[in-house]
Amino acid sequence: MSVRTLILAVLLAAPIGAASDSKLSALILDGVNNHDWAAATRAIRSVLEGTGRFTVDVCTYPQTPDFAHYDVVIDNFNSGFTPDSPRWPRTQEQALELYVRGGGGLVIYHAANNAFHDWAAFNDMAGLLWRDPSFGPGLGIGPRDKVFLVPKGTGLPPGHGPRHDFELFVRDPDHPITRGLPKQWLHPSEQLTQGQHGPAQALTVLTYAFSEISRQGEPMDWVRNYGKGRVYVTMLGHTWKDELNPNLDDVNFQTLLARGAEWAATGTVTLPAGLGWKPLFNGTNLDGWESRGEGVWSVLPGGVLSGGRAHLHPASPFETPWPVDAKQFRSWLYRQAWLYTRKEFDSFDLHLEYWVAPGSNSGVSIRDRSRAHHAIGEADSLRPDLAAYPATTPAHIGYEIQIIDGTGEKYPSGSIYTFQAAETGAERPGGWNAMDILSRPNLITVLINGQIVARNAGDPTRSKTGPIGLQLHDQFTSILFRNIRIREINGGAPVPTGAAH
Repeated sequence: MSVRTLILAVLLAAPIGAASDSKLSALILDGVNNHDWAAATRAIRSVLEGTGRFTVDVCTYPQTPDFAHYDVVIDNFNSGFTPDSPRWPRTQEQALELYVRGGGGLVIYHAANNAFHDWAAFNDMAGLLWRDPSFGPGLGIGPRDKVFLVPKGTGLPPGHGPRHDFELFVRDPDHPITRGLPKQWLHPSEQLTQGQHGPAQALTVLTYAFSEISRQGEPMDWVRNYGKGRVYVTMLGHTWKDELNPNLDDVNFQTLLARGAEWAATGTVTLPAGLGWKPLFNGTNLDGWESRGEGVWSVLPGGVLSGGRAHLHPASPFETPWPVDAKQFRSWLYRQAWLYTRKEFDSFDLHLEYWVAPGSNSGVSIRDRSRAHHAIGEADSLRPDLAAYPATTPAHIGYEIQIIDGTGEKYPSGSIYTFQAAETGAERPGGWNAMDILSRPNLITVLINGQIVARNAGDPTRSKTGPIGLQLHDQFTSILFRNIRIREINGGAPVPTGAAH
């Protein structure tokens, strides 16, 4: 019997309408890596489970896996690239060889191709690895997507420059993994590895990127058949301790990873390009949104949404001259403003990135069908359709997911306001942060930078549907948002217990 970390996650319905109702079982191997393997495992698990096509277990070294129970194995293990680097027990290596040869699927993730220098079968399965030129040939991509051989003993040693944005090119648009993806796109904040060497046999290169170091196209994703099994390798998916990993939030990368795992498991692909994600903010204008209250919303270069306040005279709402009394001032200071989607949503996954200015207080509203009518001080005569809602704020009608600058707050960023205070430590103060809100009829889950920080069932009497809103809490709040996207969930499928992004 294997010893492994079991993620208790059984989805009742496929969120994005996968063609098959049966789940594929996946196993992630981790525990040793020069990268942040825990962050990578969270991302892999989130991407796979989020499609509704997979259940995912995790086996952390030195625990011993039982490959026979799984349709696909994802290798997120890197013990080093020298001949004296640690190896798995030989019985485990042989078990993986037999598993893949017998028809199992294998995904080799990012730095996992560094390990096992002298394990011949692993080198053969991976095809290209972090190996010196003397180890074997390499591959490059030239004009018209032509793959050429870099002879053994020539070419650059393996390496990479610093993280940067680069263009990723689809070389094989007809393969099931890449079909329907853009011909090229800008992939963010990734390491572009060059100089991979190995047996380099029977590989189909799916994507590549042009390296300014090697001055040639470098393979980023490739596949091969191995016996009756299939292997998918990706050089994407870099993670580093104490760094943001926006590369993991690239939907096209997520498509490659999920489809690569599905292809390795079955030889076919049912998952759609984009995995069901749709942009909620187009990065150009506020089409599809309505401003509520005295907020000033604008779109900055690069598709960043900026929110601030108009700083109207405190006396203007009360038609009285200065000086106003303390009650009037507080009413002016803390009068909210919002930006709401015109559309309402049922069950969904929402992803966004935020930067909150010092001292600012913001948030994300879900299921607030009042559209902040009373919170913005709107007269009932202007919106009689909203007049019947309680005279309170969205956090007490739907739910507000807190975004706030500062430490020691009762409800820090990620909290489900008044219901669940968020765990701290995931947010990076002063910088951009990623937030995911997974909304199901009987459960709200919030993640910051891939870590679950709050979960709560909420109030069963409140609405299960409503618009999504972005908050300006007070007159001095300033907030930036970007990369806002949504995935609507068919049938209100539950969220996996271990879900992370």
